[in-house]
Amino acid sequence: MKFLRVLLLFTFFAGTLSAQWSMNPMINTVVCDTAGLQKDVRLTSDGAGGVFMVWRDYRKGTNSSDIYAQRLDSLGFPLWTKNGVGVCTLSADQSTPAIISDGRGGVLIAWSDWRSGIERDLYAQRIDGNGNLMWQANGAPITTEIAREHSQKIIRDDHGGLIACWEKRVGSRWDIWAQRIDSSGQAVWANGGISACTNNSNRINHKAQRDGKGGAIITWQDERSGTYDIYAQRLNANGQRLWGDNAAVVCIANGVQTTPKIDPEKERDGVYISWIDGRNGSDYDIYCQRVDSNGTSLWGPGGMPVCTATDNQSAMDIVSNNKINGVIITWKDKRSGSFDIYAQKLESTGSPQWTTNGVKICDALNDQLNPNIISDKDSGAIITWQDERGADWDIYAQRIDKNGVTVWANNGEIVCNAIGDQEAPKNIPDNKGGTIIAWKDERTSAFDDIFAHHLFASGSPNSIWDVKNIGAVSASPNPFTSQIQLSMELTKTEEVAIELLDILGIVQSRFLMQSKVYTTGTHELNLKLNDNSLASGIYFLKLSTPSGSKSIKLRKD
Repeated sequence: MKFLRVLLLFTFFAGTLSAQWSMNPMINTVVCDTAGLQKDVRLTSDGAGGVFMVWRDYRKGTNSSDIYAQRLDSLGFPLWTKNGVGVCTLSADQSTPAIISDGRGGVLIAWSDWRSGIERDLYAQRIDGNGNLMWQANGAPITTEIAREHSQKIIRDDHGGLIACWEKRVGSRWDIWAQRIDSSGQAVWANGGISACTNNSNRINHKAQRDGKGGAIITWQDERSGTYDIYAQRLNANGQRLWGDNAAVVCIANGVQTTPKIDPEKERDGVYISWIDGRNGSDYDIYCQRVDSNGTSLWGPGGMPVCTATDNQSAMDIVSNNKINGVIITWKDKRSGSFDIYAQKLESTGSPQWTTNGVKICDALNDQLNPNIISDKDSGAIITWQDERGADWDIYAQRIDKNGVTVWANNGEIVCNAIGDQEAPKNIPDNKGGTIIAWKDERTSAFDDIFAHHLFASGSPNSIWDVKNIGAVSASPNPFTSQIQLSMELTKTEEVAIELLDILGIVQSRFLMQSKVYTTGTHELNLKLNDNSLASGIYFLKLSTPSGSKSIKLRKD
């Protein structure tokens, strides 16, 4: 028995040493900490539980930035060159990187580029899973017209290439244009791209989504009526405008409608589009519309209200998939006087499913900003945000289930509370119900770096939920004081070591560890501390067997 305990402890610490993801939210995992400023990180899944990242990088100096990228595997280990692969490192300035999977194990990246010295153009690069650049050095051109072209958004074309859309300066107004680039880096549509809409009006703040047929659905705010409304267009794989030259109306309600977000709607091969809405004339609310593959709005001419609470709601983000059966929307909300994070689900009919005007995700002290939402792969969502409850800006996250119940700690799990400011988090699914989050971080110097963190579906940074032979596990009370009631289900007779670890992964000797053979079935154990001198804070109750381990995150009062 003693030998097994020592072996299990050795296995745990060996696993800790070999695992790259840090359990400590004050340490996290370094993505890039080279000289200069790194910011504007964007993420996409690698399809294997890891992540592709791209960012804007000033390692050569403050006069211009380059584009760098990195891949982390499911354990958090970097697979490419330390501090990233140079995607475009020309002396001219490159900015606003965008990233998507190419659907073939690699990644597609696009950016705004000043290499012409006249105006900004757009370029792209394809990188395989090993970090090799597949197109010409420093990128293949998307558009190099004399007019300014910027703010590119990209989706994959389902054939190894991409469709890009952007804002283009046309005389005194802005227009939305698009181009398709094939898997070899060659433009497919007309030279310079095509306009998403021929109406002579100002169009900005566009977003794009795949249409499931090799084309794109694009939405934007449109000034043709004298105030901004929401319109959308579908382009097929050949660049034809399927919803008419003037595009499809999404919302033309009174007041201003701005900054739409878009996500796919699978049942009718359409999209969900949400936006900030000023129709009430006094503040801004959140509305949403469901649009089918023909460009028909299914939720009436003005869309469905998501939140019409007092004061302003803004900065929304949305997610939908087959399991959600509708759309989940999150936003920052000033109804309390400072900005908090809320969320709401609309089912496919447009009916709100959760609390009127949204479920509170976080209303901690001071402001919470920049919410970013992903699917939890189980009909719910995971939201991360930038949080001012402490002395600096930190990063937090929360998981919400299909019923609108927050699953993790009240006001969110800590992702990063290192010194200095952490800002602008983005996250992607880890394919196991958890999340990988990255952000810009100033802990090391006056310049920002890129850091990342991993949370499992439980909200813990070190839980392993696919261990053989251990079924359901729960512990109470949480927070605990001097004892913990553990419920443990085993699918076969197994020897289990039970330990209490602090946030650094160190076993606490004051805990009365129990290691013995337990039979198949459910066991209720009363675990007592030898004394009550453990400091208040975060701990992990760890169950270890020869086949692996599970951990439960607890707090001690």
